[in-house]
Amino acid sequence: MVNDIERVSNAISRFKTWLNTPDPPKAPKPAPIEKKKETVPPFDLQEIPGAMRKLWMPVSAKLMERWFAGALNYSPTDDDEAAHINQDGMPYPLEMYDTTTVKLDWVLKYERAKAQYDALQKTEYLLTPKSLKSIGEALFSLRAPYGEIDALELCNGDLKELHKRFQFQRTGVGSSLSQKIGTFIAQRARNSGIPDDLTGALGSFNFYAAIGYANFNQNGSHAAITSIIIYIKDNYTFTTEAAQPSQYLGHWNRNGVIIVPASMAAVVAGIPWIDYSVAVGDTRIPGNVYHPVRNSSFREWQQRHNRGGDFVIFSDHRYITLREPIQLRFT
Repeated sequence: MVNDIERVSNAISRFKTWLNTPDPPKAPKPAPIEKKKETVPPFDLQEIPGAMRKLWMPVSAKLMERWFAGALNYSPTDDDEAAHINQDGMPYPLEMYDTTTVKLDWVLKYERAKAQYDALQKTEYLLTPKSLKSIGEALFSLRAPYGEIDALELCNGDLKELHKRFQFQRTGVGSSLSQKIGTFIAQRARNSGIPDDLTGALGSFNFYAAIGYANFNQNGSHAAITSIIIYIKDNYTFTTEAAQPSQYLGHWNRNGVIIVPASMAAVVAGIPWIDYSVAVGDTRIPGNVYHPVRNSSFREWQQRHNRGGDFVIFSDHRYITLREPIQLRFT
């Protein structure tokens, strides 16, 4: 009897212990998986030359690669750029002149360039009052009885010096509003707005005319210019004109470029435009995102990397014999 009571008592005690035992802790819930934010792939301006080559723009790519590889060199103002004065107040170093990359044979394959090249040889361009004044100033100190002038020889074959001393007329390619609109429309029609190699390399540029050969009469009072020299000079810079929005250069990625019509229209109208990257498809794929590029993009790159050199381009040159020599009398 006593044993039975003890067994019952022990059973009751175990039951109470079981009742008072706390529940085991529950396993923690797995942490929620955070969705990765979709980010726009980074873009490096140095990818542009590679994209240019994919678009069959080899000259453009070569010139831009030269710019990236160059020492820091830029002109703070428009006047400095015209005078080839850099950020240190010094003339551009000799290595900042390119005289080998741009060839007239290549440039003249483009109809719009050939039209201006031909126009520069016409009488109405060569005989303007300003042209004649410049010719007179260049030749006045060289007058000599029966003298003959080979202008390039006088400059020791240096086209930079010829430009400084004997250039007297120029004509622009893509520099006027009507030319810019015409080029934009033509490229939209032919190639979905993608610029051609000439636009990528030189943008808006000038053909220049300089005195080639001239001779004087028996007393040096009269000069006849029998030939001229035509060449291209262009500043490869990313300067923004004062009080103007930074020039739009397209939306680029490593594979190519697209032209956003609204941005281009703003350029033509000369008004500022807010820039956005543009996606064509999945934004996570680098090749689908195009990034706005302006002149200011390259200036910012220069400041970050302390390199990137603006430079001056001179093409090769051609002598053009004039059907009717330019006649000039000194008074």
